[in-house]
This record gives sequence, structure tokens and C-alpha cells, in this order.
Amino acid sequence: MRQRNAMPAGMGLLMGAMALYMLHGLQTGAGAAPGWLFVLGHMAVFAVGLGAVALGLHLRFAMLGRVLAHRPSARHIAVMFASASITASVIDLVHGGPTWT
Repeated sequence: MRQRNAMPAGMGLLMGAMALYMLHGLQTGAGAAPGWLFVLGHMAVFAVGLGAVALGLHLRFAMLGRVLAHRPSARHIAVMFASASITASVIDLVHGGPTWT
């Protein structure tokens, strides 16, 4: 794997496992807390970014400006989604086992 694919593949690996964890909680009736925490966490990160832009911190600190200007490429999203799909499929098959036997 090339160096530039390592980060999206790693994020996809964790994203696939996290998606299964949240879906498992919803399907078993254990609660929707993981799903709500996921949404609230993303809203908090968005609010912090919006606050940094509103205060003009991205103009003062170059690193913060680069972070806030980041836009993932189509290749980045494709590698991340493929890795998440493969991870979720493998975990689902290993954890649940084949039900047709």
C-alpha cells in the first residue's frame, strides 16, 4: 500500500467497526446512545471550526488555516469507503458466523 493511502485506509478500518457497533446497538435495542454521540461529536467539531473561523484564528495561525482548508479528494473518500466496507463485512461474517449452516 502506498503511503498516501495509509491514512484513509486506517480511518476506513475504524469507521467500519464503529458503524457496526452503532447498528448493533440499534438492532438489539441496547439504545441509540452511540449514534447520538456520533452525531453530537461531529456537531461539536463543526462548531469549533466555525468558531475558529468566526474569531479569525485561521488567519493568525497557519496550521489552523491548513486544517480548516482541507477538502478530501475523491480518491481519499473511495479508499476510506472501500476499507470501511471490507472491515464491516469481515467483522460481520466472523462475529455472526454463517447462518445458512
